[in-house]
Amino acid sequence: MHQVKRQNRNANGWNVASLEAKGIWRHLRTHAEANHEFHFVSTVPARPLQELGDRARRSDDFPSFTRDWLTDELRAPFDELAAPRIYSAPETAWRMLRALWVEWPDERDVVAVNAALAEMALPGAPGRLAALALGDLLLNSLGTRLDAAALTARLPQYELWRDIKPEGDAMAPSAGGAGQTTPDRVACRTAPALSGLPAPSGTFTGRDTAVTVLLSALDPGAIGEGPSVHVVAGLPGVGKSELVRQVAHRAQDRDGWFAGVLAVELYGYDPARRQGPDEALASMLRGLGIDHEHIPVGLEDRARLYRSTLRSRADQGQRTLIVLDDAMDSEQVRPLLPGDARTPVLITSRHTLSDLDARLHDLAVLDPADSVDLLRLVLRGSRGKGDTRVEDALDTAEAIARQCGHLPLALRIVAALLADQPGRPLSSMAQALDDEHRRLRRLSRGNLAVRAAFELSYQHLPPDQARLFQLFALNPGPDVSTESVARLCDVDPDTAEELLGALGRGHLVQSATTYGRWRMHDLIRLYADETGQTERADNDRSAALDRLLHHYAGRLAEAYHHLVPGQPPAPRFADRDAALSWLDEERANLVAAITATPHAQNPYVILGMAGRIGDYLKLRRGYAELTAVYDSALERCPGSAPAAFRATFLDAQACALRGLSRFPEAVAAHEEALRIHKAEGALLGEAEVLTNLGHTLHEMRDIDRAVLVLRKAVVLQGKAGNRRGEGAALTNLGRSLDESGRYEEAVGVYQRDIEICRLIGDWHGEAVTQNNLGLALRELGRAGEAAAAHTAARDGFHRAGDRHGVAMALTNLSMALRVGGLGDGSDLLEEAVALCRDLGDKRGEGIALTNLGTNRLQADAPAEAARMLMRASDLLKEVGATHIQAKTLMNLGKVWGVLGLTNRATEAVREAITLYRTARDRHGEGRALFLLSSALWATDPEEAISLCTAAVTALDETDDEALAEQATALLATMRDSVDGGGLPTDI
Repeated sequence: MHQVKRQNRNANGWNVASLEAKGIWRHLRTHAEANHEFHFVSTVPARPLQELGDRARRSDDFPSFTRDWLTDELRAPFDELAAPRIYSAPETAWRMLRALWVEWPDERDVVAVNAALAEMALPGAPGRLAALALGDLLLNSLGTRLDAAALTARLPQYELWRDIKPEGDAMAPSAGGAGQTTPDRVACRTAPALSGLPAPSGTFTGRDTAVTVLLSALDPGAIGEGPSVHVVAGLPGVGKSELVRQVAHRAQDRDGWFAGVLAVELYGYDPARRQGPDEALASMLRGLGIDHEHIPVGLEDRARLYRSTLRSRADQGQRTLIVLDDAMDSEQVRPLLPGDARTPVLITSRHTLSDLDARLHDLAVLDPADSVDLLRLVLRGSRGKGDTRVEDALDTAEAIARQCGHLPLALRIVAALLADQPGRPLSSMAQALDDEHRRLRRLSRGNLAVRAAFELSYQHLPPDQARLFQLFALNPGPDVSTESVARLCDVDPDTAEELLGALGRGHLVQSATTYGRWRMHDLIRLYADETGQTERADNDRSAALDRLLHHYAGRLAEAYHHLVPGQPPAPRFADRDAALSWLDEERANLVAAITATPHAQNPYVILGMAGRIGDYLKLRRGYAELTAVYDSALERCPGSAPAAFRATFLDAQACALRGLSRFPEAVAAHEEALRIHKAEGALLGEAEVLTNLGHTLHEMRDIDRAVLVLRKAVVLQGKAGNRRGEGAALTNLGRSLDESGRYEEAVGVYQRDIEICRLIGDWHGEAVTQNNLGLALRELGRAGEAAAAHTAARDGFHRAGDRHGVAMALTNLSMALRVGGLGDGSDLLEEAVALCRDLGDKRGEGIALTNLGTNRLQADAPAEAARMLMRASDLLKEVGATHIQAKTLMNLGKVWGVLGLTNRATEAVREAITLYRTARDRHGEGRALFLLSSALWATDPEEAISLCTAAVTALDETDDEALAEQATALLATMRDSVDGGGLPTDI
């Protein structure tokens, strides 16, 4: 063996110039070409180099290094390193020394640095000679034999690399004496494996926006515009991996975007398969072409080699996209981040990795339409285009999508189960999934299971988070406030917020639209409830639910005090608006607490809530919810409860049914409540039921009976000393008198009611009465007074927070202004329409549009009027407002007549007649018959006479003597004309 070796004390005195002067390079080449082995020790002084590196690390910048740290003793070796053939410039030499030494504490790394420097000092030598020299240095110092490829593969971990050219391919010296290199690269033994990305699904749907956003971030033109790391987070089974896979494939297919994709599955939530960052780095380095035996042992060395290799590829124009799938936390992925904006990273995780310097993308479940589309695509993909089960039963498919919570994993499992049995109808699957207690069990096929996906997240929860997760499912409503969770779990609000935040980062709960409120996906809620039933004692769950119900009941009682006149306001809410705001937020929870809580819980707490929520739900027109509330209350009434207790809920239930236009059921409930109160001798109870029964009869158009019942109610309310009830009875009586045409009497009744409302401080009740008073005054031709009453009503409704009432007052005010010649009020009607649309009040919107259409007709815009009136008719039909729709159709008939569309005009009036009959409005029916008979006289005299005869009969039953006389005169004219043999003439 030939040896080129000196003692350490001599080697430390060598420098590059002395090696060249001694002809060592030439001798080494000769030995190499003769296949002789040799050792090469050092190219620069090792001890001074170590000191230079240490001082470079301590300096804050290059000027401070040269001023404070570069001694005369060290200047010579530093100048050698800064020479053109090594680092080219002093500042570059300082920067590289600082980078090389900052993390290397032991003596062995000094040798590694010398190896890197030796390679850089051999620009004129053939590649093989340089590699052998460096390899022998490592052999001599580290006991490891490396060939050229292996050695150069190690260089990037030291942030240094140069092109090692093939043997005999020398680099030409530059003008400054340094060799010119080809673009930097890392020589690897094997070719990189950068095309192993799993194939994308062919049934991907519903993520267009997310795909577009991520592709925009990966565009080469977007480099440097934002974070290069993107985290796609979401609950288990939401489709994070598939989204990123789709994006990665599309990005790779874009011309010039990426030379390859390096993907690794981290299995962050699976203890058996979880990859630590060191294992992941080894896998990724192999993917980059680094042989196993050349991969460093330590995590930091692997990370340096990984980053340098990727940087080298980027320098050559070979961008690499990194995909890190299923990460559990930031610690698992942080060492895997290249730190180079040219090498973007896509990460998927069930946790929101907000402590990374990354752009966060939260992935939600699919929307309903895309959920159905996914079912369709998977079925057709499995069974072909002939499988049309989804298209043939769209409603059932939508129901299945809802049962799956629109979660892609659950939807794919269901589609696979259906594909297994091509003859199975969707209705069978929907029925199977309808049982919540078995739904998770059914959402399983082979190695796919929704429950298993959830378990991987749940098993990592610490005990306090697991307890909150289990108890969270006890909340009966769709979302819950932090304060309520604190009461549920018996912890302070700060602790509850911390625990919820932790669960939120893991997407086991989600932040609701309103800050401070939380919700849980339907399937996760089922899983949480199952684990709670399995792992928690029944008394712990029962106590938690009891705490929550008492919390809701207490807050509801305090809010109730702000809604009912005469009650002292509770200090927890600053004012009525604050109380209404809380009620709006908790509305669904309160209703669910009353209707969905297991019957084993304290019934009196729930019954108390049912008794207090009525005023609020009536204010918000929540009649369907209110019906469910009172149904539940009646079911929960214990046998030991007083009979009057049940009667009160029956009467309240009847009022809710009236709001849904379920009049026969409402009357039956009123009458049963009345029977109980009479049997008990409860005068006040009887008075209250009569007040509400009269209102129901009025809505049924049984006006005469309503007047009789309400007169009695007023008397009984007075005897019972219930001023508020007396005012309500007067209001209802006034409306019925108004409807029967007794306007003067109605005005007097309303004025009495207003006095009572002011006496007891019921300004919402006064607003209702002022609005009704305006209607009666308008009929009496006192339009100015009517407008003043409606204005007062509008202001009162504003003060009470009753937006429905505001819209109604605006509509009536516009009518008063138009009738009195004080303006057409169209601006008020447009405001009312917008308000009703915002509230989802279709009935109110229909009424406002009817009046607005009438205004347009009078403004000589019949086409626009027709559009408004048709829309109004559709809305009123949808909500079952039969009587009001009839009036709308009468106006629409006039519009069609103006437009010359006689057939459509006749059709509209005929429909109005049918609706008036349904509503038992003989006056409206008589008017419509009279109008239709007039229109048909010229074309169909026989039917015109028949209709006019019916009109006279109907009008004779009303107090409208003037219109009855007109109809009678018209009928006589028609008959005389026919009897005389003359042709019909216009009347």
